[in-house]
Formats: sequence, C-alpha cells, structure tokens
Amino acid sequence: MKRLLLFLSADHLHAQVMEKGKILTQRSFTDSPDDRGNFASFLQTVKCPAYLLTDLIEEDFRHETVPHLGGGNRVALLQRKFDQFYRGTPFHQATLLQRQKSGRRDDDMLFSALTNPSLITPWLNIMLAQQTPLAGIYSVPQISAPLVRDHPSSHLLLISWEKSAGLRQTYFSEHRLQISRLTPVHADLTFRDAVVNELARTYQYLKSLSLLPPGQTLDVRILCHRNDRAELESGKQPDNADMRYDFADIADIAAQLRIGYRFTDSDASQIFLHQLAARPPKTHYANATHTHYFTLWRLKRVLNLASGVLFLGMALWSAVEFWQGAGNATEAASLKQQAQRTLNEAQKIVAAFPNTYAPAADMKAGVSVMRKLNQYAPLPHDVLKPVSAALDHHPQIELDDISWKMDATEPVVPPPSGGRPGGGYADVPAQVITIKGHLVDFANNYRAMLNYLERFQDELAKQGFQVTILAKPLDVSPSGSIADKRDANLHALDFSMKISRRPPT
Repeated sequence: MKRLLLFLSADHLHAQVMEKGKILTQRSFTDSPDDRGNFASFLQTVKCPAYLLTDLIEEDFRHETVPHLGGGNRVALLQRKFDQFYRGTPFHQATLLQRQKSGRRDDDMLFSALTNPSLITPWLNIMLAQQTPLAGIYSVPQISAPLVRDHPSSHLLLISWEKSAGLRQTYFSEHRLQISRLTPVHADLTFRDAVVNELARTYQYLKSLSLLPPGQTLDVRILCHRNDRAELESGKQPDNADMRYDFADIADIAAQLRIGYRFTDSDASQIFLHQLAARPPKTHYANATHTHYFTLWRLKRVLNLASGVLFLGMALWSAVEFWQGAGNATEAASLKQQAQRTLNEAQKIVAAFPNTYAPAADMKAGVSVMRKLNQYAPLPHDVLKPVSAALDHHPQIELDDISWKMDATEPVVPPPSGGRPGGGYADVPAQVITIKGHLVDFANNYRAMLNYLERFQDELAKQGFQVTILAKPLDVSPSGSIADKRDANLHALDFSMKISRRPPT
C-alpha cells in the first residue's frame, strides 16, 4: 500500500511516497508562501494515507503519577492534565509507562506535547484543505523506541542526527522513553564536535532531573555513518567513568530493518521514516479533526473490501446454483418424460370409456327432478303420523296391513276449495298409503259399521288425504250383492282403502 511520509523540522518539510519499502517520489519544501503552494499542488497528485513525523525543539515531556482509573474518569483526568500542562496547543498525548506494583498501584504516565503549534498548523491546514487522509502526527523520540528494544542497558541515551533538524538525544530507562532533546547543528560544526559538546551537557541535565540514579553508568549509543564512526573512535570522547559508548553503523541498522536505502552520511531521517511506515505507533499528537479524512478513507476501504467479499460470495453462490440447476434440468427432463407417459396412458383409459354423452337439456331436467325429489321426499314419520292419530280415534278398526310408497302417476284431484283442475299428473310424487283392516264389535249392525268407517274416512280427508275405498265390509252399491253373513265372523269384517296426498308445489 502506498504511503505519503512527511518529515517536518523547524523550517523544512520533506515529503516522499513509499510503497513496499521503496521510495517512489521525494520532494522538499521550505517554510515560504511559494513552497506552501507547491506543497498543495503536490498533494493533489498524491491520494494515499499520510504520516507526519516531526523533529522539533519545541517538544516537551513531563512525568506524572496519576490514579489508575478507567472509562470516562480516566479521560477526564487526562484532559485536566492537558489543560494544566499544555493549554496552548492541541498537539498533546499521554503514554502509560508502567503501573506501580505496590500501594495504590497508580499509573506512571509520560505527558508530551508539541508546544509550538504555529510550526505545524500551516502545513496541517493545507492537508485538510486538500482532504489528505492524515493517519497521525508523530515525533522522532516515539519512533526511536524500537531501535533500543534489544539493547541490554537499562539506562540508555540514543544519539542520532537529522540533517534538516539537528542532533537528537533521547533517554530511555528500562527501554521506556523518558526525555528527549534536540540541538541544532551549525554548518561549521562537525558531527563529532556536536556529539562531544552536547553529550556532556545532556549527562548533567539527566543528573539534575534525577532521571539517572547516583552511581549508575549511562550507556551512550551513537547512530552514525561508518566514516563518522571512525572519526569518533579515533577522537577523544568526554572523560567520564560513568558513561559507556556504543557506536551503531547506520548501514547495519538499515540492513536489520530491511531498509533499501544507500546512506552517504549520518543522517538518520530515512531510518525513522521507514520505521514509521513499517510500524506506526498507536499513540500520536493528532486529534479526531486532524484525522477526519483518514477515518473516511479507512471506512471507504472497509466498504470496498466488504463489497469485494460480497461479490465473491455471490459469484460462488451463482456457480453452485448453476451446477445445481444443471442437475435439476436433467431431473426435470426425466420427470417430463414420465409425466408424458402417464398422460398417454390416461388418454387411452379415457378413450376406452363407454359413450355416456347426454344433451344439456336432459341433464338439466334430471337435476331439477332430483332436486324436487330431495325437497319433497318425506320421512316415514311425517307420513304415518296423521294416519296413526286417526286410528287412535277409531279403536274399533284393527289394522291388518299397511303399505306406503311415493307415486308420481297418482291422478291429481283438485282440492275442495278450488285451485288446480283435476286430471293429469303432477310434477311432485304423491304419498300413497294402502290400509287393510277389519271392524270389530258391531255384531250385525251394518249401518253403524258403515257410518263408523265413513267417519274414519272423513277424519283422514281433514288431514289432507284423498281417500279411495277399495273394499267395504258391506257392498251397498247397485252392482253389489247383499248376502246373509250371519254365518260369517261378524267381528272380523274386512275393508281396504287407499289414501294419498301431495305436498304443495
């Protein structure tokens, strides 16, 4: 991934674009209106995350022990400290050095800030105007920590030289950053002379701040080019038994860090820039306003990555669906052939059925007749109940046989009150009941017997029945014959009658 690395000193800004550890482009800008405009034009051609590394004299460090808090309480405590120490600058940070192992187990904190924001703000405003995604604002002392991580000393002073800034001296205790000083180096002063002059001052400065315990030997590691190393080793160092010297060849350091850059002098700027590109620290001096466009850039990157993953997932899903679809197509073809065979067999069976075609009018008439039959088909209870009631009123009639049927051919007789004329047949079947019985307890009183039978007939007629006498116990019609029945069983004179009734249509 491409990165824009910026190295800012008091009056100089160095910019370089890197990708995979290699430098693609380098530009330098001075603190002048023209070069600031050139820097804005340069940013228009570079659309990648930017990392700003500062090497300024105006960087302050303070050690404080604060209560161990969490959440909002910790944020409020740190903000009070920032207001107390660095009210005039927005470029500040707090780094946890360690948590104490005894007592309340408070936190040992290192508060630091870039105390002259006017050196940074003009360049920062240009980056915000160009919507450059700034990842953070860092300082050389922060980037120096990995360079001493493997050193065995617990009290180490790292000396480096940056051509555009000066001589940087950073003190580490137990491999944790404690303090750092930057001294400008004039053109008429050699690297060796600058180291010799400043080393004695820094040692006394550490002693005055009680950062170096009494009697403790200070290890001094000097990062330099092999030519300057030879000059330092041949020259006379400050005569102090409490200091040990260690010379680190800048080319060897670059090889260990896999930095592909050819060093011609002791300028360590590229060491720090490559270190920043490879492993940027988590803490830095920028706030949310400064890193706004970097946050948007990272969100866009995440969304693009999610879109790519989603597209790949959809492509895989489509491939699986295509493969399953091919199998389904084969199965569908087999099912289609089976369905066609079943249809052909069904057509053969239907063709073998007898012809049961009936005209629509006949079917309609049949349906109408069936509906009427269902509507006017009485229950036996409803038909025989009035007959049973009439028999109960005439106990001298004993029933021998009774039959019941529905007969549509029964002639229609008009009711006594008028209505439909007689003759013909009705659409509604008649309820036809045939009764066979005999009269008892009349001795030879034929007149009383016939009157009794007529009263039975009248009661049935009142129930809506049409009564037809089929056989009387005594035939008194002109065509009948009256014979002496004294020898017959006078208590068993037979008769039969037919009663019929149609439901109203």
